[in-house]
Amino acid sequence: MWTLDLAADGALVDTRLERARVRSRAQLDYPTVHAALTAGRLAELAEPIARLPRIGGLLSARAAARGAVALPLPDQDVEPAGHGWRLVLRPPLPIEEHNAQISLLTGMAAADIMLRAGVGLLRTMPAPQPAAVTRLQAAARALGVWWPPGAAVGEVTAGVDAAQPRGAAFLDHAAELLRGARYTAFAGQPPAESGHGGVGAPYAHVTAPLRRLADRYATEVCLAVTAGREVPPSVAEALPRLPEVMAGTDRTAGAAARAAIDLTEAVLLANRVGAEFDVAVLDADPGTAKRAPRGTVALDEPAVIARCTGAPPVGERVRVRLVTADPASRRVIFRYPADEPGPVPVADGG
Repeated sequence: MWTLDLAADGALVDTRLERARVRSRAQLDYPTVHAALTAGRLAELAEPIARLPRIGGLLSARAAARGAVALPLPDQDVEPAGHGWRLVLRPPLPIEEHNAQISLLTGMAAADIMLRAGVGLLRTMPAPQPAAVTRLQAAARALGVWWPPGAAVGEVTAGVDAAQPRGAAFLDHAAELLRGARYTAFAGQPPAESGHGGVGAPYAHVTAPLRRLADRYATEVCLAVTAGREVPPSVAEALPRLPEVMAGTDRTAGAAARAAIDLTEAVLLANRVGAEFDVAVLDADPGTAKRAPRGTVALDEPAVIARCTGAPPVGERVRVRLVTADPASRRVIFRYPADEPGPVPVADGG
């Protein structure tokens, strides 16, 4: 159990960690707490829960100040609609975002413990690259997302409405900034690169030990260090192997999630091949002598992001034609310009 003491402004002043057995008596869930929050009945819940919105707000403000990139990505769910199905976007509830700030704070506290001890497992990621930020600004223009002059990425993403298709498409595109995340094990000396570009500080995964293997080992390191004990040999020996293991499981999980979404998008659009759509152009590849130009476009409804042949202008809204929506291969492809004649293209797999 992690106990984190905060100052009035949300600054972390003390961290304690111990093994504990916890029983969930209230058995709350996010919708229940959200309903209490919106109805003004949050004080009826346990005191720690009632304080969560204030603490979450303080931590969010501190995150913005240190340059963190908030990405309140919505879940893309499939639900019945008449005689068929539809894609719906479920943005995180405010109470989920507040709780996420507690998890981030815990991860930063864990990283600090391990870095001071010279042993552990961090979640690291480079800061967003300037070229990627420029592309995101172009996507913002296309999607109608206001980007105030001089505003940092995190300030913009934190204010986007993820419940709207254009907002969800923007956040999905913004996720491209947070590439290169990996696990970094170290012993003896802190790693040369210890920061996490999305968090804006050193960070570790420790809050989900029941579903994520890395959290179990990082937590054991922190338990040993805070108790003044040596890290158990079995844990120390496993740390160098964990980055490769976790990279493999992350790839598998990501591929499965993407395949499910691709299939749903293809099924929903299968009977609309040949139709024209207004889309926002998120990105474009001018192509090479061996590869034709192509782009990435976002529909408003249904909330689909897909490949587009041709050379659509980045940051603009254009009209395209749907030329492929194949559930068997889970492919959705549009053509730009919409009135350009030609056969249905075949994806090149690139």
